[in-house]
Amino acid sequence: MKKTAAAAALSLALTTLLVFPEQAGAANGSVTCSVVSTTLGFNTYDPISGTADTLPTGTINVQCTSTSNGAILVTYNLTLATSPARAMASGANNVTYDLYTDSARTIQWNTTNQVSCNFTVSAGATNQQSPSCSFYGTIPGSQDVPAGTYTQTGLAVGGTWSCNPVPSQGC
Repeated sequence: MKKTAAAAALSLALTTLLVFPEQAGAANGSVTCSVVSTTLGFNTYDPISGTADTLPTGTINVQCTSTSNGAILVTYNLTLATSPARAMASGANNVTYDLYTDSARTIQWNTTNQVSCNFTVSAGATNQQSPSCSFYGTIPGSQDVPAGTYTQTGLAVGGTWSCNPVPSQGC
């Protein structure tokens, strides 16, 4: 009989620790941004297969408000803390997973390798949402766990923001 875990869902509740670099002003006004949503859902996982069974794509959305009188290109570079460990839990059972910055899943997302995205914030925008920025996951095979719903929250994301041109009152 083939043993299969029920859909393992991962909910990333990210704590954003963003650094706003000091830069010289070039445009009137200011831009403020925050991460507003992050999702990644793993599909049903076969714990016996020995291979990475589920290869989901996650998304990050940023929301910005601008008092600038011109369009501003916002670039954000997000790093992912190495603690807590990347493991989803269902009761006392755990399933480990990895996150990547590239769709080929060769560059692990961590404190060195960043997810980098950019978008243009319109002049005078209020709560303008960015297009989704992607990251990628895998669950290594051969993790023999019982069926259940596996989740993890509380992964911390840090990063930097930059604007071009730089608003006179900051980015």
